[in-house]
Amino acid sequence: MKFEIGNTVKVVADKERLEYLGIDVDALGESGEVVEIGNEILSYRVNFPNLNDYWWLNKQDLELVGRKSKRKAKATSQPETPSQIRKFATGATRDTLEGKLSYVKALSPIVLQRYVQYLDAHRLQPDGSMRDFDNWKKGIDIDAYFDGLGRHFVAVWLLQQGFDTKDNHGPVTLEDSLCAVIFNSMGWLFEILKEKENA
Repeated sequence: MKFEIGNTVKVVADKERLEYLGIDVDALGESGEVVEIGNEILSYRVNFPNLNDYWWLNKQDLELVGRKSKRKAKATSQPETPSQIRKFATGATRDTLEGKLSYVKALSPIVLQRYVQYLDAHRLQPDGSMRDFDNWKKGIDIDAYFDGLGRHFVAVWLLQQGFDTKDNHGPVTLEDSLCAVIFNSMGWLFEILKEKENA
């Protein structure tokens, strides 16, 4: 459903999403009015009387409560406005987080830590020397990544089904096998992206 200027809407986004946008959840109130439609159809500027402020929200953040008289939608390039500024209790302000990547939210530190521990445990080479953590960035054939990915995926599958499995170094664990899947996937993707950058 598309909203129109004058529509009364309520926010259905969860608390984490609203806090991410910098909206005071406790003071939000039950509803607001659509006052502007962005040049991207799913973006709506909503006036919240309780907040005495305007906020840009996406269609999935809102639910229609009521309709009012239709007014012509105003297209906008969405310049920086007070409604797009995050306000902190200290008085500090920052621009909106909308459209920015959040590596902290997208990634898990315990997974990254375990993955690097896996790499560290496999740095010792047959000749007794230690390879650097970034040795793989020098370039490995995609066929090698594909072969390793297939081998470790099968190990994950076997372990998930309750079977024991091992490689040339001995028994393997589910955690190590999952880390190996990540390594081969990351290395393969690295080679693809590197080739695109150099094209």
